[in-house]
Amino acid sequence: MTGEPGAMSFQSFVAKGYAEGETIRALAAVTGRSYGTVRSALVAGGVRMRKRGHRPTTTMMAVADARARREELSVELLRARLSSGLTGAAAGKRAGISQSKVSKVETGRLLPKVVDVARLADVYGVSPEVRRRLLALAAKVVRDAEHRRAVLHRGGARRQVAIARAEADARTVRAFAVCGVPAQLMREIRPNVRLVVVMSEGALRSASEHWDRLRQVSRQRNVELGVIPWHVRVDLPDAGFVVFDESMVVFDLLAGNVVITDPDDVRGHLRSFQRLHGSALFGDGMRALLDSARSEFEQRRSAL
Repeated sequence: MTGEPGAMSFQSFVAKGYAEGETIRALAAVTGRSYGTVRSALVAGGVRMRKRGHRPTTTMMAVADARARREELSVELLRARLSSGLTGAAAGKRAGISQSKVSKVETGRLLPKVVDVARLADVYGVSPEVRRRLLALAAKVVRDAEHRRAVLHRGGARRQVAIARAEADARTVRAFAVCGVPAQLMREIRPNVRLVVVMSEGALRSASEHWDRLRQVSRQRNVELGVIPWHVRVDLPDAGFVVFDESMVVFDLLAGNVVITDPDDVRGHLRSFQRLHGSALFGDGMRALLDSARSEFEQRRSAL
């Protein structure tokens, strides 16, 4: 969609463009208006907003749902302010917060506190039903953010204790490795724990110093060790992760850990792990792949 609105009203123009698939940013560039002005016009016109960064459905729908909740909250607060007839500055003054904060909340750039949402709802004079829905949504958005917080080693001692406790209490530990060998395989494996590990073939081949250990633990009754061969077509996650029972997911980073405890997110990772598990070779098949990697490695080393 190109050109200026012309005789068509600004609101009608952006609504039509948005319906045809144009982004808010593109419409802002065409009309010479700001992103916030275009978005406000769409909301005021009752246009159903698309999710930001919309992507096809994946096994990580829980993360997408959290983003959708945050977007819904920002849109509903913007809609309530527009319905009240207040400017952002006037709304902020009455609610005891800055105009800048009101703007950032309405554009989704700032996570509001539940108390801020309550103050804004009161200022806008929304119905009791709408107020309850806004507060419930705000509380959920805050919990979403807490569950996705990256905890660095520095200053994250409490969370490290929580991770260690979750691992100690877990009866089933599932680990996926896209590179390297999961630490759970290198430690003594408790007999009362079921350990299920899936590795990429690249991770297996990069760990020649641990091949004997991998072969040994693969024969333990309480250990399932699988490898996804290179020729199997499956989307691999960008990073490895560990799931403790159905209560916690941990991603290990160079600077710390990302810890997820939201039940929906944990279930999403369990589904992802199950998909990876179904693409892996276990038992004799895994050991045959390991022997093939060892043979190729030794041939190349002897040719040097």
